[in-house]
Amino acid sequence: MEENLKTAILSMKRKEAIDLVREAIEEGMNPLAVLKICMGALEEVGRRFETGQFFLSELIYSGEVFKEISAILEPGLKSEPRQESSKQVVVFGTPKGDIHDLGKNIVITMMRAQSITVHDLGVDVPAHKFVEELEQKDARVIAMSALITPAFGAMREVDYLLKEKGLRDRTFVIIGGAVTTELTRKAVGADAQSVDPTEGVRLCKRFLSREM
Repeated sequence: MEENLKTAILSMKRKEAIDLVREAIEEGMNPLAVLKICMGALEEVGRRFETGQFFLSELIYSGEVFKEISAILEPGLKSEPRQESSKQVVVFGTPKGDIHDLGKNIVITMMRAQSITVHDLGVDVPAHKFVEELEQKDARVIAMSALITPAFGAMREVDYLLKEKGLRDRTFVIIGGAVTTELTRKAVGADAQSVDPTEGVRLCKRFLSREM
């Protein structure tokens, strides 16, 4: 099933991919395992876009397919509702230069399931918007997701603006997405990097649990 699902996503076969996801869930497969298969395929979509094998239309279409898959997986990814804490606030977005929200939306779903309040800024977000929202919502975390490298410039600018406003020491900045690595984290000045949604949520929870 894993290879068939990856192939369906990479071939832009929407109905086949969605049918395979539904079949996997009906057969009792862990939704997180299905999610990881889909994210692996989407990472490959991103790589092919970067190398010119795929075009923007394919990048966008695969994102729309992933949104539908996310809606199917979402109920199984949610835990029991918990009381929200006003201290657990995250500002999340895809930085300027990137229009994808493939991984972002599923991570937001998982964060909200863990009683984290998330303010979703959407895609192609300028650096100053992240910082403005952080101040307005009294948030403690900025999370940024990228599928293509042009977003790295805005990530670096977020770090610069936080330092300029004296907010850097109290803010946890985490980046993720298929093209990010530990080297990217260092280059843009982030505190953490992960391509694993579960790990990303865990890192944010760990920071948010600290007393300020």
